[in-house]
Amino acid sequence: MITRLITYSLFTHSVGTLLLRYKMSAEEEASVAGGSGPKSKITGLVMARGGSKGIPGKNIKLMCGKPLIGWILDSARASGVFDEVYVSTECDKIAEVAKQHGALVHIRPSELARDTSSAYDAIKQFIDTHPEVEVCGLMQCTTPTTHPDHIRMAAEKIWSGYDSVFSVVRLHMFRWSEIKQKAAATMPQNLDPKNRPRRQDWDGELYENGAFYFFTRDLVCNDGVLQGGRCSYVEMAEELSCDIDLPSDWDIAEQRVQKYGFKTT
Repeated sequence: MITRLITYSLFTHSVGTLLLRYKMSAEEEASVAGGSGPKSKITGLVMARGGSKGIPGKNIKLMCGKPLIGWILDSARASGVFDEVYVSTECDKIAEVAKQHGALVHIRPSELARDTSSAYDAIKQFIDTHPEVEVCGLMQCTTPTTHPDHIRMAAEKIWSGYDSVFSVVRLHMFRWSEIKQKAAATMPQNLDPKNRPRRQDWDGELYENGAFYFFTRDLVCNDGVLQGGRCSYVEMAEELSCDIDLPSDWDIAEQRVQKYGFKTT
């Protein structure tokens, strides 16, 4: 089995290295190594509306000296897997920053950029407007710790025959049911209290971390979903999994970007 070890030098001060391990199945190896056919065209997409309420102007607010959206756009460009990368926005300022980082701009209709608008509807509108898109790689600018190799791993899985690939994080957390009635009691959801495992003896569980979703055009147009068909995932390290929604999230993400973010120079 092919095992790829990708080692990054982390920032300019000495913080060690981060190892990312990706294991391909035998079927994936044969498909990629054997050149089973032409690779599907993958178009990158970043959704970035201008009306953020939790953190006003979030998508272009400076993080570690760079607009937030610039982190994912730089990683997308460095991955080398996209024919084009678009930013879907209704905001002129975001559009200008996107162009500065080498992205094309898709003007999102204002009715699809409201607080109540569905992200899926905006994605579907982009797909419908661009009939040349075969596979879409949706990347979230609110996860600025996504590295080019995460994106390459997702693309390789698409090229090996998967219909959808998304990012996950492995967590070692025990879940308990919520108490919704006064007399009710909580119950364990993923453990036996009589046989409580040590962390090192438990593989944990995989959770979506929302960093990216790759999917075929057919999934969106025919099934109305982003995840379906033959599904796979790319696992990201816990320290690289962050999502910026609240002001407190920003501070945490900034610390992680300083230590682990992908640097272009």
